[in-house]
Amino acid sequence: MKKNTHLQKKIVSVILILTLALTGCGKGKTVSDTVQWFNNTYAVLTVLNQRDYRVYSGSSPNIANKTLAVALLESSWDVTDRASADETLLWLTDEGGHRVPMAEELSTLSEMGFGDIPEEERAETLLANFDLDEQMAKSYTEWFSLYEQYGADAAAGWDYSRAMWLLSYYYLAGYYTEEEALDQSLELAKTIQETFDSWDSFMESYFAGYEYWSEESSDERREIYENLKSSSDNPFALDWNTTLEKSW
Repeated sequence: MKKNTHLQKKIVSVILILTLALTGCGKGKTVSDTVQWFNNTYAVLTVLNQRDYRVYSGSSPNIANKTLAVALLESSWDVTDRASADETLLWLTDEGGHRVPMAEELSTLSEMGFGDIPEEERAETLLANFDLDEQMAKSYTEWFSLYEQYGADAAAGWDYSRAMWLLSYYYLAGYYTEEEALDQSLELAKTIQETFDSWDSFMESYFAGYEYWSEESSDERREIYENLKSSSDNPFALDWNTTLEKSW
């Protein structure tokens, strides 16, 4: 995923403001538990985008929302048509996305015996042997704990969350039909459900991947997640082990 230029960000922001003015938050029909489970995998991003996490793709399909989706996909992902949509999705789901380079770095640490060092001493060890600041040393220590638990899937939550979001926006932009997007979301959701054991474990992987990619704190996204969980309309009250089945 490429990072937006300042101009691209401004263009997308203008489109977002205009779209929100025209359509509100995008209220739509109530979704099934399975589709809500899909929505939950990228609910934090939905909130960041000021959309509705109770609606598939965050907003109802219409001209204004399609315009926004097309602009976001092009500016943030270089997705402009069906072919580039397929290619980007494949990169995230089958080719490893950002979880591969992150796992490679953590594997190198493991081969160096990092796992034999007591957890409370790992950050100091990194500071003493690598050109890292305290925050990055802390981050690598936390990521390594995930690596010990999930191996190459330590940051899979980040890649899978974005893939689920992309599928919903491919539908909104008109690159996939609704059924195509939902069918592929169902298959990926089952993989996610098998890889992690709770919303919390999935989101920890998501936050780790975000931090690795952005080289920034995930505090804002963590706060959104915690606020959603404590809200009266908590989407994450939906059981992680919900039976995922075709309902469309």
